[in-house]
Amino acid sequence: MQSSAYRTCVALTRAIKTGAGPLRHSIAIAESHSRLPRGRQPTAATWAAVHQRQRQQHRRRRLCRAEQAGSSAAEQPEPRENVDQQILSIALPTLATLAADPLAGLVSTWYVGMLGTGPLASAGVALSLFNSSTKLLNMPLLAVTTSSVAGALGAGQVHDELGPDSSQHAALSSAVSSALAIAVLVGVAQAALLGGLGAGGLAVWGAGPGSSLHADAAAYLGARALTAPATVLMLVLQGCFRGLGDTRTPFYATALANLLNVALEPLFIFVLGMGVRGAALAVGLSQAAACVVLLAMLQQRCPLRLVGGESLSRTLGYLRSTGLLALRTLAVMAVYSLATSLAARSGTAHAAAHQIAFQVWLASSLLADSLAVAAQTLLARSLAAGQGQSGRAVVQRTMQLALGLGLLLAGGLALGRGSIAAAFSRDPAVLGTLGLVMPAVILTQPLNSLAFLMDGVLYGAGGYRYAALAMLASCVPAAAAMLGAAQLAGSPGLALDPADAQLLGVWAGLGILMLGRFATIYLPLQQRRHPFDKL
Repeated sequence: MQSSAYRTCVALTRAIKTGAGPLRHSIAIAESHSRLPRGRQPTAATWAAVHQRQRQQHRRRRLCRAEQAGSSAAEQPEPRENVDQQILSIALPTLATLAADPLAGLVSTWYVGMLGTGPLASAGVALSLFNSSTKLLNMPLLAVTTSSVAGALGAGQVHDELGPDSSQHAALSSAVSSALAIAVLVGVAQAALLGGLGAGGLAVWGAGPGSSLHADAAAYLGARALTAPATVLMLVLQGCFRGLGDTRTPFYATALANLLNVALEPLFIFVLGMGVRGAALAVGLSQAAACVVLLAMLQQRCPLRLVGGESLSRTLGYLRSTGLLALRTLAVMAVYSLATSLAARSGTAHAAAHQIAFQVWLASSLLADSLAVAAQTLLARSLAAGQGQSGRAVVQRTMQLALGLGLLLAGGLALGRGSIAAAFSRDPAVLGTLGLVMPAVILTQPLNSLAFLMDGVLYGAGGYRYAALAMLASCVPAAAAMLGAAQLAGSPGLALDPADAQLLGVWAGLGILMLGRFATIYLPLQQRRHPFDKL
């Protein structure tokens, strides 16, 4: 009778000769053969089961080593130079992209202005209606896309380290594809909405059928409505690339779209005689061309697919998160609108001064938003990869940079406030009122930069529901302060001019809004409470 040891040796020799794989796998297979009844040959299922068991054991060993390495890395924070490099590699191209659109808008305004005052005013009214109708969902969708793609990328990197897993590699493709599907759906819905608003929507903006602005405004709005899907899709594609950590490609695509727009507008407006309708079509077609380029480049990095249960689940998640951020956007837009309304009631000079100060005040967000995008992308990726220490390093460093940026902006505005005011107006009444509110604009710059950054940090942590609630909690006291100051402005015995007091109340409310935006995010961040409990 053959012994078990003899059968093991025979099976081991057979396994090695047949190329069963690494030696440890062959030994395991041989041992399993020795446990079979005498005379029974191993089946294909037996071989497959042994290989599967060995692969599982191998992955568990790699997981343990990865966890041990992660624990060691947590004790040694990532060098600041590496963190700075990651932040700047995302923030600087983002800043260039954010600055490119306003410049192209100025060129477009110049071309339309050559048609006359009436067409320029009509296009401005239609563009205001278009932006108000689309911004409510477009910007939240951009933020949700960035975090979702970055999170899928971070999770996929972890699984790449632990071993191949096709389902995890497909998560990134599913995240990107779902975002693009939502973009198309939202774009078509916006096109239908803008087309349906027509004369009714323009009437709310003061360009109804009886207005001299109506014909050109309706022509511009109709053309922009047709290209609304391209506008949404371009933003979402930018979010996909931001999530991948690539902000250079969106900048190149935006530059391409702007160059095409500059070339097409004079052709459509003057050569083809399309007027303001030609200006709107030039913008939309330029964005569509950029979308084609971005889609082709994205397809090379991440195969797209639009079917499957996982994609449907992600799509519903996008809708829910976008809806929450839309409520947040609606709340802050309501406060800004209230501020503009109260300033307008203070008088013409006060309304003009407020508009100038408000635009200067918001201009700081262009720089702070680039830091916010970097923080959002890197934090979402770190948390998805389980690297809380790296996430904390990103938050800490971006806060330092945001504070430094705010102080730098405050110093620059303080030194150049006279020149800034003179660049916008020469009316003595407007300049005098600007001198009243500019200290508020200057002093709130550091707070603004930190508040805008905190938005990116919150989105990176996936706190969309908390973002909506926190913004509501910030908007209520801000609106209350503005309305309260308006009531007190007419009180007898008040040392200040009533119009001045009302405008100062508006700016006090804006300061309260930014303080609330910062505090409602910073406090749970410091305490590592939800939604920052993973840091």
